[in-house]
Amino acid sequence: MKPYSISRLAMAFAALAAASAARAATLPTDTVGPAVLTRQSVVVVHDTVFRYVAVPVHIGKDAAETDGLAQTKYEKLRTKRMKHWMKLIPNQFTIQYAGSIGLLNAGPGWHYGRKDNWETDILFGFLPRYHSEHAKFTFTVKERYVPWHCRLGKAWGLQPLTAGIGFNTLSGSDFWNNLPDKYPHNYYWFSTKLRTHVFIGQRIRYDIPQHYRRRHSSVSAYYEISSCDFYLLSKYSNREYAWHDVISLAFGIRWEM
Repeated sequence: MKPYSISRLAMAFAALAAASAARAATLPTDTVGPAVLTRQSVVVVHDTVFRYVAVPVHIGKDAAETDGLAQTKYEKLRTKRMKHWMKLIPNQFTIQYAGSIGLLNAGPGWHYGRKDNWETDILFGFLPRYHSEHAKFTFTVKERYVPWHCRLGKAWGLQPLTAGIGFNTLSGSDFWNNLPDKYPHNYYWFSTKLRTHVFIGQRIRYDIPQHYRRRHSSVSAYYEISSCDFYLLSKYSNREYAWHDVISLAFGIRWEM
């Protein structure tokens, strides 16, 4: 193709583009669709920012302006729903040794509240058979209150007091919720299948430096002194019942995610 033909072809394309732009500028306003923006929805849960896929936002009569961008009622509802569901994601993990709830227990948990003063743990444990015929599995739910968070330095912290209540149950037919027929009526007025525990303790925490964090932001070591309803009732009814049989000591490690 000759050089002058190429230049004429380029001029033709430029003229066509200019004509299209001029035609779009002269269209009536009612033929132009609503403006379309894209944005990222951001949800903050447990001091963590979650960003999910960008979605188109149409500016129309049913849209409301939020932070300079339009957000439809559907988007508002979806953001609110995502925020509530994300609160169900565990943000800590605990391993505990002893404490009258099993030899070794582990499970997820949540810390929450205005200053992370409340914690809930769900622990699955194992109890060797010892003097029984079979080993047993345990299940425990603990609710803990942490009134103070004290700083010991840039990376260290101390919770001088933790206190709470827990409910523990275990597998096996040796324990029951309702009194078996082999016992006289009202011989036992409580269940041996479910135990209620109370505990107090202390915890020291180390905040992992930002550039070393992978899956966890901090790790804590703690101890707890606890007792359950059965032990306390035994001590109350029998003063000769030894205190070391009433009180239990537990040690644990907690990772914050």
